[in-house]
Amino acid sequence: MDESPRTRRSDDAHARHSLRRRLRRAFFAVPRGFHLLLVVITLLLGFALATQVRAQRADPLESLTQDDLVVLLNELNSQEDALRAERAELQSQLADLEAAASEQEAAAAAADKARTQALINSGRVGVHGEGVVMTVVDPQGALTSTPFVMTLGELRNAGAEAIELNGVRLSARSSFLSDDSGISVDGTPVSSPYQWRVIGASHTIATALEIQAGSAAQMRAKGAQVTIDEESDVVISSLAEPLTPRYATVR
Repeated sequence: MDESPRTRRSDDAHARHSLRRRLRRAFFAVPRGFHLLLVVITLLLGFALATQVRAQRADPLESLTQDDLVVLLNELNSQEDALRAERAELQSQLADLEAAASEQEAAAAAADKARTQALINSGRVGVHGEGVVMTVVDPQGALTSTPFVMTLGELRNAGAEAIELNGVRLSARSSFLSDDSGISVDGTPVSSPYQWRVIGASHTIATALEIQAGSAAQMRAKGAQVTIDEESDVVISSLAEPLTPRYATVR
């Protein structure tokens, strides 16, 4: 016949009570010195744990003496001074590098500008820009090289940067000749109509060409028709033949 639930609960309670009695008898059966040792060990472990927790929370500087703090402060000041000096030196080096780079860039830009100017002045490159176009028609063929030489001088004095006459690029060494066959420039024959294409300050150049008793006035006096037009963009594509020096050398 099965036991009732009440009977089983009573048996379980009796078993637990019997187990506690046996454990109590076993514990007290141990010598009291061992009990005392367990208490001491427990107290020591608790004290060590509490000390460690306080040490972790405490400021490490609190354990230093005043002399130690002074030494530490001096070391920190020395390190700060060394870092400041190193930073100043690096900034000085950076400034020197930037200055050197700027000087090199300026020198390169100046050299490039000088080279371009030399090429333009020598007529070695095509150019365009503000300027004037002067057209001279000589129906009677009365003109000689003299007014052409005067025109070239007036243009240079007015600041002309590039000059072309009937497709011939004029340079500092250009020259004019005239004979029974007509007019030639740098050995190349030119004929009417004569077209001067000039790059420079257009109004200044036009004014210089129209001065009283100037080249334009003299050509008109010989029956030539002269028109001067200021333009915003004059194109000169002809190139001058390079001159090979025979006597001059670089020092």
